Amino acid sequence: MIVDKFSLPLNQIAFSVLDLRRTEAWWREGLGFSPAGGNRLLMRGPLAAIIQGIPKSATTCWCMVGRNDWAQLEMFQFESPISKLMPADFRPNDIGYTRCGVWVADFDAALARLAKLGSLPLNPPVGAAGQRRACVRNPDGVYVELMEDDPLPAQNGNGRQDCPVAIRSVTMSTPDLATSSAFARDALGLQEADITLHEDAHEAIWGMGDARCERKVFASTNILLEIVQYLNPVGKPWPQAYRICDQGILNICFGDPKNRHGVNALYRQAVAAGARPNSRPIHLPIAGASYVNDALGFSYEFMWARPGIGHRRFGFVPVALENRPELDNQLVSAQIDIAAPNDAVFAVLSDHQHLGDWTGLGQCALVREGERERDGRGAERVLSTPLGMVREQITEWQPNHRYRYRVIKGSPFVGHWGEVSVRSHAGGTQVKWTIRFRSRIPGLGRLFRRVLESKLAAAMARLAKHFEQHHTRGAQS
Repeated sequence: MIVDKFSLPLNQIAFSVLDLRRTEAWWREGLGFSPAGGNRLLMRGPLAAIIQGIPKSATTCWCMVGRNDWAQLEMFQFESPISKLMPADFRPNDIGYTRCGVWVADFDAALARLAKLGSLPLNPPVGAAGQRRACVRNPDGVYVELMEDDPLPAQNGNGRQDCPVAIRSVTMSTPDLATSSAFARDALGLQEADITLHEDAHEAIWGMGDARCERKVFASTNILLEIVQYLNPVGKPWPQAYRICDQGILNICFGDPKNRHGVNALYRQAVAAGARPNSRPIHLPIAGASYVNDALGFSYEFMWARPGIGHRRFGFVPVALENRPELDNQLVSAQIDIAAPNDAVFAVLSDHQHLGDWTGLGQCALVREGERERDGRGAERVLSTPLGMVREQITEWQPNHRYRYRVIKGSPFVGHWGEVSVRSHAGGTQVKWTIRFRSRIPGLGRLFRRVLESKLAAAMARLAKHFEQHHTRGAQS
C-alpha cells in the first residue's frame, strides 16, 4: 500500500556569498529580481548557531523575490566563520547543490544585461527560438541557467506579473541517485514529476557536453528539484572540511506560509526517514526554522512565517533597497591618473610582497600563493599595521584590469572589502581603489573612514611619485 507523504512547497534557495552587496546587485540588475527583507540581528549568536549547526555563526542576510509567490533567493554573508572560496575548478558534476534555473521573460535582454555586468554565457545557447537555454556563473561561481521556455507554464500566470523572472529549478549533483531520490520521497514527501527538465543536449551549456548522467525531477508547487548523478565524468566529493557557510549554494528550504504545524510535521517525517537534525524546530512568534542533513551531506531547511508581518520581515515581500540592514556601511574611494602603461601600473599594484614599499599602510608579506597565479585568486597577504597584523585574501583576479580582496583576520572592521582597478586613460592609466567596511565598535565608522581616506589618498600620491621617479631614471639612462 502506498502511503501519501506530507510535503511543503520548495520555497527557497539559499546561498553563502562573499560580497552581499555585489551579489544582490547581480540578481537585481542582471535578471530583474526584486529586493525583499533582510536580517542582521537574528543572524548572529546562539540561536543562529544552533539552527545552522555552525558554532559562533554571525551573518547578514538579504532576500530577493521573483514572480513566484512564497519563494525567494536567500543570501548570507558570513562574518563568522569566514567562508572558504569555491574551488577554482568547481564543475557542475561535483557533489553538492550546483545549479539553479530561472525563467526570464526576455531572454536576449537578460543576456545583454548580464553581459554589462561581466557575465557572459559559458557556451552558445541551446535550443530553437522560444526554447533557448543558456548558462552563466554569478559572482560566487554558482551556475545559473536562463530558460526562455517556462518548464512550469501553468504557474507563469500566477504571482507578481510585473516581475520578469521566476525561480524554476535547483539541481543537486549526488554520488547516489537512489539514496537521494529515496530521501526526496520519504523524508521530503516529494513526488517524481512527469517533466523532462533537461536532456543530454543541455549539458553543453554548462560545459558538460560529453557527460553521461542519470536524472530525476521532483515536483513542488512552483520550483522543481532536479537530482543528477554523473556517471562519466564522476564529480569530485565535497571539499575537505566543507561547511555550509562555504561559498556557493548553501541549502534549499521547504516552507509553510501560514504556521508552525507544517514544519513540525515535515521535521518528524524527515527524522523518521533518517535525517540528522541540527536541532529541533525553533519557533519565534512570527517565524521558525530547523536545518536537517541527509546521509550524503546535503542540508535542508524547514521554515514557516506568519502571513503579513512574518512574510515581510523574512523576505517574501518586495521592499525598498534602503529598507534592509547593511553589513558594510562605510565607503572610502580614491583615484589618480598615472603616466605609465596599464600593465606596468597593475604589476606594481598587484605585487603583494612589496605593497608596503609604497602604500605607507605597513609592511606586507605574501603568505599564501594563489590557486593559479602567484598573486591571483586565493593568494593571501599580511600587513603589519600599528593596530596589528591584518590578513587579506584575493577573491577575484583579472590581470591588467582589477583585483578584489577581503580581510579575513585582524581587522577592526567587519564586511571589510577592497577593490583595486586600472583602465587606460588619456595616454596613461587611471587607478581606482575602493574600500568598504563596518566598524566593530558602533559609532566609530565615520572616524575610521576619515583616517582611511587620508591614508588612501597618500598611498595614491606615493604611487604616482613612484612612477615619476621610474620615468625620470629611465629618461636619464
